[in-house]
Amino acid sequence: MSVNPALMTPEQMEAAAASVFGADRGFNLGPFMIGCLWDAVLLGVLTQQYVDWWRFSRPTERPAIKWLTHWILFTSLGWSATVVYYTLRNFVYYFGRYIVFTIIDLTLLWPLLGATMSAPIQLFYAHRSFRLNANNFFLLGLFIAMIITEVALAITIAIKGSALVTIFQAAEVQELVRGWQVMTMSTDLLMTCSLAWGLWRSRTGWTHTDALVKKLLMVTIETQLGPTLVMMAFVISWSFNPISTLGLYFDLALPKSYTVGYLATLNSRYALRQETASGVRQRYSSVSKPNPWPLASSQLQQATVQVDTEVYVESYQMQPTRSGVSRGPKLSEVRENEEDESVENLDYATNVSKKNLHDSKDA
Repeated sequence: MSVNPALMTPEQMEAAAASVFGADRGFNLGPFMIGCLWDAVLLGVLTQQYVDWWRFSRPTERPAIKWLTHWILFTSLGWSATVVYYTLRNFVYYFGRYIVFTIIDLTLLWPLLGATMSAPIQLFYAHRSFRLNANNFFLLGLFIAMIITEVALAITIAIKGSALVTIFQAAEVQELVRGWQVMTMSTDLLMTCSLAWGLWRSRTGWTHTDALVKKLLMVTIETQLGPTLVMMAFVISWSFNPISTLGLYFDLALPKSYTVGYLATLNSRYALRQETASGVRQRYSSVSKPNPWPLASSQLQQATVQVDTEVYVESYQMQPTRSGVSRGPKLSEVRENEEDESVENLDYATNVSKKNLHDSKDA
């Protein structure tokens, strides 16, 4: 629908908006409410994740990760504040009027606000991909260039969109929005694939190490797949109908999908460390798995060692000690056998010097 708002009165704008949004109120106005509710739910999830990170992971984090996490929480609260204001304006302050749904100010500002959250998180994943892929500087440079392009497109959309008045003029920035969507989606897809490939190549053939790699691979896919799928749905809905409010729902859900996935990645490290520590304690009491790698493989082979232990018990019985000096026979009377001879009857007893010490004959 091509409308020049400069040539229309407010009554005509209201009638035009009612004809567009009032035809199917559930489909056209529902995404506004659902987007606000979904953002509130994700804010609650994000808050709980931040509390868990603060309790268990913050003391051991690097300073850069600490500041990044604090920044993510701050920007997420600011994003939710704008969403609440937008919802109150549409359904409270301008209740019953359709013209409010044609205002496009915050709609074109949201890509720039979302970039303050998504760009640092993408840089975090870019660094992880750089490390996992053997310090691949080409891959790191490519990611940085793509992220800078995203931010530049978001800034351009905000500047050019400031001259627009209604959503009916969205066609003037449609190509810019499409370029921003495609660039963001491509960056997320490339990051997901590079992280998955780097983790897959880090397998060693050892059972416990490969099990940990598989868990990390699943965590990476789960945390990265969320924003990628949301952006793909946003691109599809925008391609079919740029003025549809369905795209607004995906636009509202996109930044929180980055932040929730980022904190899930940080918290998963603590959970994996705890699980690994408990597994080490139970490893010696469990049966080792056989080596799944074929002997002809060029990879390192797993050496499976089976230790058989036998316990030998040696026992002997000591003769009970007789009573002490004050309670029975003297200690000199304790014998190791039952012979009746005393030390005086032995051959060398006659040579004891004290026996003839007072003999008058020798004197």
